[in-house]
Amino acid sequence: MWQEERQQKIREHLTAFGQVSIDRIVENFGVSRETIRRDLMEMEQAGELRRVRGGAVPIIRENSSFQVRHTQRLQEKRAIAATALQFLQSGMTLFMDAGSTTSVMSETLAGPNGLTDLTIITNSIDVARNLTDPAGEPSRRFRVIILGGEFRQDPMEMSGPVTINDIHRYQADVAIVVPWGVDPTRGASDYHLSGAEIARAMVQNASQTMILADHSKIGAPARSVFCPPADIDTLITDAKASEHPIFDALRTTLPNVVIAS
Repeated sequence: MWQEERQQKIREHLTAFGQVSIDRIVENFGVSRETIRRDLMEMEQAGELRRVRGGAVPIIRENSSFQVRHTQRLQEKRAIAATALQFLQSGMTLFMDAGSTTSVMSETLAGPNGLTDLTIITNSIDVARNLTDPAGEPSRRFRVIILGGEFRQDPMEMSGPVTINDIHRYQADVAIVVPWGVDPTRGASDYHLSGAEIARAMVQNASQTMILADHSKIGAPARSVFCPPADIDTLITDAKASEHPIFDALRTTLPNVVIAS
């Protein structure tokens, strides 16, 4: 396989799975490990990826807006949200953090097949807005509590020490949180420390933890763990996640891994 063809395949794999492993590329392409290392080094120098032990991950683009992230893998996120709905019941109290997948989850809750008599405690303005009736009228189906704190624009959320303290005032049946990455060794983690602190507080104050993660989050590296594997009650992901090299380990480690249909 020619170099440009190999590198294009590496780009496609990064887009689909959020990382590539040298072992997988060697197996798929039938070339030496040194050849792949040279490819990854060249692509890193070109700013296309970042090498990590055993492979490479995409360059994290901090300027990717929430609206852009919301549209990425939207079909998978909708399938995950619809599946998550089956694990919830009317009358529950839910924590929901800020993220594109929790935004889609809130749209699903507010839809015609959603639940009623829910209390949602969130730091996400987008989640709260999706669960409010048109024209700003109080919802007849949901009680929405917006956590206090410092307002951030992208995504529109409350964050900081006040938000953390506010979370500890409540107890929820389920914490629905979205990670930057999830793996069988570290559990669920976030790239942003502030986001990890909020998710960690929600997990600590909920009876159950539900992680919503599309296939790009499987094995993706992040800075701060907020939920170790032992504390993840349910991980819901999409079908493409099963193609990831660590997926079998996730299924072995976590008590309930669900693939959205």
